[in-house]
Amino acid sequence: MLILDYLLMKRISARFTKSLIRQCLAAMLIFVGMSYAQSASANITVAEYMTLRAEAKTGDKGADARWRYYIIGLMDGIKALQAPVASAGVQLHFDMPNTLPISLKFLDAFIQETIGRLSAKGILTKRIGQPMALLIALELKTAFPCPE
Repeated sequence: MLILDYLLMKRISARFTKSLIRQCLAAMLIFVGMSYAQSASANITVAEYMTLRAEAKTGDKGADARWRYYIIGLMDGIKALQAPVASAGVQLHFDMPNTLPISLKFLDAFIQETIGRLSAKGILTKRIGQPMALLIALELKTAFPCPE
């Protein structure tokens, strides 16, 4: 009887272990899929940004939150880009005055001015599929060039 109980428990344990392994693998695949989707969505195009901002301005609280999180991510990215060299007293990519803080209000105004200017020049249609972060980095470099 003892041997029968042992074999039965071993069989149950093996089934449970296989089931647990399958569940863990499924959870890992879901996690990796979600991580990939979120990292991809962080690099939105200019067109996607314009749509997101328009939705945010309609009063949709969810769209407003997504737009704010995107702007905050852009601000953090800009600060992270400049931080290593700024601590050494050098500006590598662009030279923004210290009196001009990178804030949500500043970045939104800068982006809207950039979109308006590019639209007026007829260049916006060429850059509409470009990643928004790249457009902002290039425009900051143009607006605040580093001294030679």
